[in-house]
Amino acid sequence: MKIKRLETFLANAGLRNYLFIRLTTDTGLTGIGEASLEWQERAVEVLVEEWVAARIIGRDPFDIEDVVGGMVRDQYQGGATVMTAISGAELALWDLIGKACGQPVYRLVGGRARTKVETYANGWYGGCRTPAEFAARAKAVAARGYRALKFDPFATAWKTLSLEQEEAALAVIAAIADAVGPSIGLMIEFHGRLGAGEAIRWRRRPLISSRR
Repeated sequence: MKIKRLETFLANAGLRNYLFIRLTTDTGLTGIGEASLEWQERAVEVLVEEWVAARIIGRDPFDIEDVVGGMVRDQYQGGATVMTAISGAELALWDLIGKACGQPVYRLVGGRARTKVETYANGWYGGCRTPAEFAARAKAVAARGYRALKFDPFATAWKTLSLEQEEAALAVIAAIADAVGPSIGLMIEFHGRLGAGEAIRWRRRPLISSRR
């Protein structure tokens, strides 16, 4: 079995883009991997198509250690962009191997360690601007069974918040909390926007600390 084709697919998900890699073998099997890197998907896509493809087409997916190890060695500069390209291709290789063996990949890399994994919703609020829009979207997401919602209410704030920005963030948080009720966890993402002192101050706000 040899890899004969590599394709990339850039998908918009509202809040950000996601990049997927599809490998096709001469037997007709396909493997999918994800190579998303926030705001750098196009850069990763170029690396995948112009650098990874030449190192993976024609190879046997079962030679994963040699294929992936060779790419890691040959990109000696390092960095998130190139390593994301390599990891996306590696995921697609594992997908191919699992399909060829008729086994879920977890059985091939050590076996099952737990029977379930808790998840939270992230990236669900793309396009939301007003508290009402956040609340409506949050309620719909919680109805799908998520026990916690992660979100960033701070827009483009940097280091410190103006009074207007602070009131807007609080309004969004309060609207979401009212919409989903106390049984749903809120994971408020600072995204490195706030300075240390400002982040600590926000962490101690009653609305925030009461929902730990």
